[in-house]
Amino acid sequence: MRHFATESGKSKGQFYTPAEVSRIMARIIDIRDAKTTTNTTVYDPTCGSGSLLLKVADEARAKVTLYGQEKDAATSGLARMNMILHNNPTALVVQGNTLANPKFKDGNALKTFDFVVANPPFSDKRWSNGVDPEHDPY
Repeated sequence: MRHFATESGKSKGQFYTPAEVSRIMARIIDIRDAKTTTNTTVYDPTCGSGSLLLKVADEARAKVTLYGQEKDAATSGLARMNMILHNNPTALVVQGNTLANPKFKDGNALKTFDFVVANPPFSDKRWSNGVDPEHDPY
């Protein structure tokens, strides 16, 4: 991933969370000791290539259901491919700005998840494009 990011002219931070950081985050949320099942949901609203989701899933005792949203179209495609390559073909990764246009909803409300992890792209200066707090229904 690091080499792919460099070759494409983007910083590696736009693609993946380093494995060490992902492992620490998975331990902080204590998914390893949770009684997980396939009905347990894990969401990353800034999923990049999906590496953080995959590390969290690896820490769980049982296979969990993965969800991710990524603003960049090419990177969200990379995340979907990454899910398939790492034996999580049912993971649902969608493209779109999570703040301006959240894709995971239950009716008119935002969907809730058992675990949420994120490593927001702090270097992305365009994160607020399309965000209108005055008219945000959520």
